[in-house]
Amino acid sequence: MRYAQGIARMVEVDTVRRPGADQANFQKLHTVMEQLFPKVFSTCCRWEWEGSLLLCWPGKTRRSLLLMSHQDVVEAPGQWTYPPFSGTIAQGKLWGRGTLDVKANLFHMLQAMEELIGEGFLPEWDVYVASSHEEETGGNTLIADFLQQQQIIPQLLLDEGSSIQPCPFPGVDQTVAMVAVAEKGYVDLKCIARGPGGHASLPGKDNPLLRLAAFLCEVEQSELFPLRLNKASAEMYRRMAQLVEDPQQSEILLDIAEQRPGWQEHLTPEQRQMLKTTVAFTMAGGSDAPNVIPQEAFVTCNIRIAPGETVEGTVAALQAVAQRHQVELEILRANEPSPVTDPDSEAFARVERAIQEAWPGTPVLPFLLCGGTDTKHFVGFCPNCLRFTALRLNAQQLKLCHAVDEHVDLDTLPNGVDFFKHLIQEL
Repeated sequence: MRYAQGIARMVEVDTVRRPGADQANFQKLHTVMEQLFPKVFSTCCRWEWEGSLLLCWPGKTRRSLLLMSHQDVVEAPGQWTYPPFSGTIAQGKLWGRGTLDVKANLFHMLQAMEELIGEGFLPEWDVYVASSHEEETGGNTLIADFLQQQQIIPQLLLDEGSSIQPCPFPGVDQTVAMVAVAEKGYVDLKCIARGPGGHASLPGKDNPLLRLAAFLCEVEQSELFPLRLNKASAEMYRRMAQLVEDPQQSEILLDIAEQRPGWQEHLTPEQRQMLKTTVAFTMAGGSDAPNVIPQEAFVTCNIRIAPGETVEGTVAALQAVAQRHQVELEILRANEPSPVTDPDSEAFARVERAIQEAWPGTPVLPFLLCGGTDTKHFVGFCPNCLRFTALRLNAQQLKLCHAVDEHVDLDTLPNGVDFFKHLIQEL
């Protein structure tokens, strides 16, 4: 309950990123954190850029661990059971925007440090906590730039990511820890068609909307990008094969892991989406009046690029389709997929051991994160980047990130603190 009350105080501060009108809220959150974690803020070195915050707990050596969880949250529209910025504790749960994404995780990191400092513990490595104020809007490079300028290269970076959750694959009826070893790249692409336009009473044959429609249909019906099974994904299926009781299901999972003939046929639609580059059309625009044919129409698509692909190659694949329909492509935002951290690495093993200490007996699976995190700003110089949120979530809660009635169970909070304590103590 004490942990829940602390997180609730952080949730009560509305930290939706609103450029030009939000600095007071981030400063208020920093004040709350100083009150919750006085030993941390009196012991650690501190740097601040706008609302982004970096803390360093000096250790015995110059090796370093970088823990990351952002402060900002998304808007909270809709009808909530409890007000989204109330931090209400009810029904054995903590309710509010940011409980899942990702203030509880930030609390766990700082609370673990607060308790260890109170016990007189001194870490072997420098322990950094990096907390951006605009991850939800694409993030910034302020902290990453500073670390590079200071020639600080963390041996392990752990950001938010997947969690302790029901295994998302058929046949594995267990709760597992999903530790993301990579994340997909990202492209926002504007697809534009132009034409003469005109009055809707005299429609011509060169309507930009029709060419866009043909372009969308061809992209949707085409297999533009291959399924890619890297070492980490193969290890995930290999570990899942050890968890299932049905020998036939176990053999299917091994077929996938070893990429035996026909392995693609065993994949569910969700698994196929995880293992390949995906394209989703999200926005559209055309004429401003119902009786006017537009001179210009557009759609935007959001592309998540699988490791092994590139931004350039992905856009080129869509460009080949776009040319057939006289559609122009404009890149609005892009970043490459991350490198894949080896699931056999010592970095992964450290996180796995800390999970086993906090949630005994929980299987750990390497995983490819389809979403994006602030880690993308650090992969260029941090050799081992992993993503894990120290919460146990059920299937319903997994759907509530960025949604109405976001909440966490109270009884998972102590485990989250224990996880970070074990991770730091083992350094």
